[in-house]
Amino acid sequence: MSPETASIEETGVVICGGGPTGTALSVLLGILNIPNIVLEREKTITTDPRGIALDEDGIRILQSLGIYDRIYTEIGTCMEKFNFVTGDGTDPRKKPLLSMKYVTTEGGTGHVGFICHKQPAMEKAIRDQIQRTPSCSLRTEATVTGVSEDEGYAYVDYVDAQGSSHRIKAPFLVGADGKTGYVRKMYLEPRGIVMAKSERTSYEETWVALNWQITLPDEKSHPDFPLWRLGYTPQEVYDLFFPRDFRFLCNPKRPSVCGRFGPPADRLWRFEFVVQKDEDGQQMAKFEETSKIIYPYITHPGSRYGLAQPVRFPEDCIKTLRSRPFSFVARSCNKWALGRVILAGDAAHVFPPFGGQGIASGFRDAAALAWRLAFLHRNPKADHHKVLAAWYRERKQQLDRSLAATVRNGEYVTESDPFKVFLREWYMWAVQLIPAYRKQIELGARAAGMTKYQHEEGMPFIPEMEGGLLLPQVYAYDFKTRRVCFTDDLIFAPHKTGLFQLLILPDSVDDCSRLINGINEVDRVSNNLLSSNEATILLQSTKVPTGSTAFPQQDIARLAAGNEFAADSLLCRNRPDPIGYDEYRLHKEIRGRRYVILRQDRFVFAACDTIVELKGAAGRLAPSLSLPS
Repeated sequence: MSPETASIEETGVVICGGGPTGTALSVLLGILNIPNIVLEREKTITTDPRGIALDEDGIRILQSLGIYDRIYTEIGTCMEKFNFVTGDGTDPRKKPLLSMKYVTTEGGTGHVGFICHKQPAMEKAIRDQIQRTPSCSLRTEATVTGVSEDEGYAYVDYVDAQGSSHRIKAPFLVGADGKTGYVRKMYLEPRGIVMAKSERTSYEETWVALNWQITLPDEKSHPDFPLWRLGYTPQEVYDLFFPRDFRFLCNPKRPSVCGRFGPPADRLWRFEFVVQKDEDGQQMAKFEETSKIIYPYITHPGSRYGLAQPVRFPEDCIKTLRSRPFSFVARSCNKWALGRVILAGDAAHVFPPFGGQGIASGFRDAAALAWRLAFLHRNPKADHHKVLAAWYRERKQQLDRSLAATVRNGEYVTESDPFKVFLREWYMWAVQLIPAYRKQIELGARAAGMTKYQHEEGMPFIPEMEGGLLLPQVYAYDFKTRRVCFTDDLIFAPHKTGLFQLLILPDSVDDCSRLINGINEVDRVSNNLLSSNEATILLQSTKVPTGSTAFPQQDIARLAAGNEFAADSLLCRNRPDPIGYDEYRLHKEIRGRRYVILRQDRFVFAACDTIVELKGAAGRLAPSLSLPS
């Protein structure tokens, strides 16, 4: 039966691509009760760990998907430091030129700066959430064969594993099927959507990426290994040859990156190196070539241990899981949406590897897109062209910021000009003698503070009211559950259905009555886009008694201190204590305002001082989203 004659299935959103971006978008839509179907060509999740680093924004989005409890138990572990090691030697333990410390919570999300994750485990956790969400459906072995549109719908034709043809229609189609996926390559590119090199950088290289799985040697399996008689344990040997911290090897002859990833018990190790201009990537990915490059890094001089001969980690304890060349380049599409078809993740943009931004950027796309698609689902008369254009113009701003940080990391690693290398090393050595500058370097990209969009016409926030700011996340003590929690989980609790949420920030319990007086009027002036019944009260103090039950009709909590979070065996299990945590970070970023209107993607629509300002801001919600009055 042809797609034209078959019955057409209908849903709210069709997502082509079941990778991290597509599945995250599905769960986020499901949380907002938007029916959606994910079509994925492959039968199962690939076992090949591709991406291995996820920044704190990405961790925060995993939290929003409801899988925080699996992050540090199944998915990964804290990536504590990025060490930049210079010189053309092969000792990754050499003192680094600089270190970026990502073990702290100084980035403003309540999370560490980076985790090193095992992508298959992360994808499984997200897919498990799809299975638990009634409005979500994931269909594997579904090969897209056609896309079309009319005024009200996008249509997707696909073939299932048995060769049967199907057609689905939905108001919107999202192509999250990667840089070579069907939606962009076959449907949008003929309509003028092109993926071009970023104006910010001309970087383009081929690298080889290897994943190793390490088995611990011991005296029984390797009785002749020389370090046993010096008293070393199997774990100590592993730590010697595969150091804990991630390393950027700024070797002008062969720039490389290496480090552990995934849960510690899996003992996974990544090594990436540049393919030179006169080399073939496929050839360089073969064992004969990779061993020449990598084995010197796991061969230590005997003099280090008082031995006459070099010591190499046992080769039969290394299993190669992948060895493949990749083209690393920065590219972005000129538009991410046309008509009712949208691109997200790698289908819309691709990154070089140096900032761990590939998956995180796709997650940000999904978080920013999900609530807009939910809004359009609930308000079909809104101008979707304007809503989607504002979405990708915002995202391009953040993409440029992420790319700038990525390029800086890349410049440190890949610089080969001897004079520039000399200047870089002396400059970085000298500037770190100044404590304030050293601190900025250690913070890395987080030193720039929370993301804040520059307003352009059509963007849904009020710039003169701190709008466009990614609201920091802090810890709270929830008086209803009598537990410490993340503020996102309180503000965007599952029982709340509004696409915008109201956060109220009194200094004390006594201040609550004044601030909540009259907030019910925001329902009407916001065209019911904001519900006063879903408002969250967060007392700006850690001293309020934990037994307080004031205003039970609202969600009320107080700030929680870092030591309270650290004491929670579930929240802080397998992750570092919150070093550098500032419980007043949220209050400081919004400059002490008392009311915050928040979008579902955690960005501020407006922050206000008075109830009059709040009503005025609420009245601008509908017009900012092109909703007819």
